[in-house]
Amino acid sequence: MLTPPAMLPLIKIGIIRSTSIGDVVLATACIDLLRQIPAPVQITWVGRRPALGLVASAFPEIKAVDVDPDASNYQDKVAEELKDVHFVIDLQTNLRSKLLCRVLKKDYKIPSYTADKRSFERGSMVVVARLRGRRKTLPPEMQKTDVYQYDMMLKTLRHALEVHLPVEMLDGLDQVKAVPSLLSEHDTGEKPWQKEMKFGRWLAIAPGAAYETKRAPVQLLQDIMELLDLNIRQDSVLKEETIGLLFVGNEQERDIALAILDKLDWKGPVLNLAGKLNLWETALALKEADALLCNDSALLHVAESVGVAVAALFGPTVEAFGFPPWREESRAFSSQLGCRPCSKHGKQDCRYGDKLCFGLIQPVQVVEHVKRIIKNKISLQKSDVDTKKPDTK
Repeated sequence: MLTPPAMLPLIKIGIIRSTSIGDVVLATACIDLLRQIPAPVQITWVGRRPALGLVASAFPEIKAVDVDPDASNYQDKVAEELKDVHFVIDLQTNLRSKLLCRVLKKDYKIPSYTADKRSFERGSMVVVARLRGRRKTLPPEMQKTDVYQYDMMLKTLRHALEVHLPVEMLDGLDQVKAVPSLLSEHDTGEKPWQKEMKFGRWLAIAPGAAYETKRAPVQLLQDIMELLDLNIRQDSVLKEETIGLLFVGNEQERDIALAILDKLDWKGPVLNLAGKLNLWETALALKEADALLCNDSALLHVAESVGVAVAALFGPTVEAFGFPPWREESRAFSSQLGCRPCSKHGKQDCRYGDKLCFGLIQPVQVVEHVKRIIKNKISLQKSDVDTKKPDTK
């Protein structure tokens, strides 16, 4: 535990992270770390909506600066907002953010610290996969990661704090655990759909992703849900529960949800909120769910950041990139197809034209994992109820 020195002055920190939504959510691990430091901290976060709005809604105490990176006066505007900070953490790590940090150092003597996005390593994985093709299987180490991307962000922040914090505060800093988190005590009021979700169990489904190539085929999602429906009816524990389906995402994914439901005879309630919620409302909805079935997408990270375990379907990207689920009860599902990964961001069309990377995922494994998550939640909640019962002996 870090011990606060007496009369510590306010620490002013600038964070630059504009896109993408998933990366912005992962960057909230830095907020989690700063909240555990026994010193007053003022954060100015430079970004773009809608991702910036998500951070601002979860942490209203943060100064959120929304500036268009393509604006001609971008550097001047951001420099004006950051001119009083003690240092800047550059989590965007692109040419524009690096030039901005150079201006801050030159004009205001503000140091900056740049996170390693491991772009070279990811690019190397893609090159090797192109050469390997489907002649060989994917090495097992590519289906896991030893370095999560949010750990790289935290590493940068820890280094900056070691430079700028008083020496008496550094003891134990490397032991402080921080994770991506949108959990906040900020009360935004209860939404109508939150009242409905107070009853029964809920499985959230996010069928979308930033790129079409990263979206699991509708047929795979249908197969998973049909098998899950059958398993629930046959499970001695789950068949006694009312399990609802919550669909989240954008307007396009609303149509995917309807296609999935068209093949299902689901007995529980269904909430298709895809296209009806903003990002913050989506986070609040996911917080009420027991589990999330999703692709390698931003909502994977949103769900985990509000404490919800996921079953994530990885197709053209690989877990070794550093973006798989990090919660112990979560899991990524992928194939050992040798042509994975086919690009650094998963947006390149399948060169074989069949998206076999998704086709080889076994629905039965996904279903067993989803069942395990929900049953564990049931068991934990029953245990909590039993613990709170008064002892009548």
